[in-house]
Amino acid sequence: MSALIQYLPKKAYERLQANSDAVLIDVRTEAENKFVGRPLNCIFVPWVDEPDWDPHPQEFIAAIKRFIGKDAINTQIILICRSGYRSDDAGRCLIDNGFTNVAHVVSGFEGDLDEQDQRGNVNGWRHDDMPWNQC
Repeated sequence: MSALIQYLPKKAYERLQANSDAVLIDVRTEAENKFVGRPLNCIFVPWVDEPDWDPHPQEFIAAIKRFIGKDAINTQIILICRSGYRSDDAGRCLIDNGFTNVAHVVSGFEGDLDEQDQRGNVNGWRHDDMPWNQC
């Protein structure tokens, strides 16, 4: 069985640049994606979202296979969430279901909390100046 790979944002971005077949998947909620911003050139597949806030692993896997195509199981997939926890759970789900090349961004899009319990000031995709936008 494969192990879940952990990347900091810069390393994840380098991997995406080095492998044109690699896919970045944002597993955050619809609201986070809309109001906080998102990495450029990512696929949006929430791990949990409204209305029940529960993971639906088989729906998640099916959505990824629809987006990526027939070789999704072997495609290099890098997951990102807000702070790294949901992407870790989603990545383990993929590995448990036969995906062979899965990583996640350990500090996520917004990073860890600072002394004032705010995100975005310590680490994370945005903090590390990786490409992103807000729609």
